[in-house]
Amino acid sequence: MQTDTEYFNDNQDKIELLDCQQDEQICKNYLPKINNYFHESDMYFRDKQFQKSIEALKNAFYTTEEFRESSCSKCAEFIQSEIIQSLENIHDELRKMSTGLFSTKRYQLSCNEAEKVLKEFKSSGNQSDYTSRRKKKNELAYAG
Repeated sequence: MQTDTEYFNDNQDKIELLDCQQDEQICKNYLPKINNYFHESDMYFRDKQFQKSIEALKNAFYTTEEFRESSCSKCAEFIQSEIIQSLENIHDELRKMSTGLFSTKRYQLSCNEAEKVLKEFKSSGNQSDYTSRRKKKNELAYAG
């Protein structure tokens, strides 16, 4: 039987910088903090502390806003799309747990919070920016 530590690779960062075309240090300085927020979110999610999990992703997102206007804006947009995707996964899980035959209302508040934060994140750029980031991300994933 696998433990959480074996199943979830807590030593692996969610985002790794392999190459910086801009040769900037800006996103490199923020990346450890952002990865720490991802780790916190994962731990809280596993412990069913969904509000704290969502809050950690909010902190990661707001951290990317600090360097979004720099020459590392493409990195910021990529990281934001990863954060949004993680939040969408949390929202989907919460929605499944709060609706249906075996639903429980105790997750409804967290589900509503995740939905509210998703709308906020997607509107911080605009939806077409988010859609184009997702498309580029998918193209990069299939190109490699």
